[in-house]
Amino acid sequence: MTVAEFFGGIEYSVTQFAVQLTKEMEEKIVKRELFYEDQITRYIDHRATLFTQSLPLNLAVSAVMKKEIKTHVFFKLKPVINRHIVFQVVK
Repeated sequence: MTVAEFFGGIEYSVTQFAVQLTKEMEEKIVKRELFYEDQITRYIDHRATLFTQSLPLNLAVSAVMKKEIKTHVFFKLKPVINRHIVFQVVK
């Protein structure tokens, strides 16, 4: 049994997207294309919104999937953010 068969179609694509987005964000942080924590948050939120809107889901499931993507990406990016200098906006 493969991972795709175990998860199913939509769950597997969400997981793949989260991993791909994490790698993309790591590259952007290392290259200093995104260097504010607020920029990183907005970018991840925007990409997760666009991805979940492309899926054939109702609004409740779409919101849960978006939250799971954001949680996964931020969990994996925490060490990268701590390793590199990422600015925070003080309000």
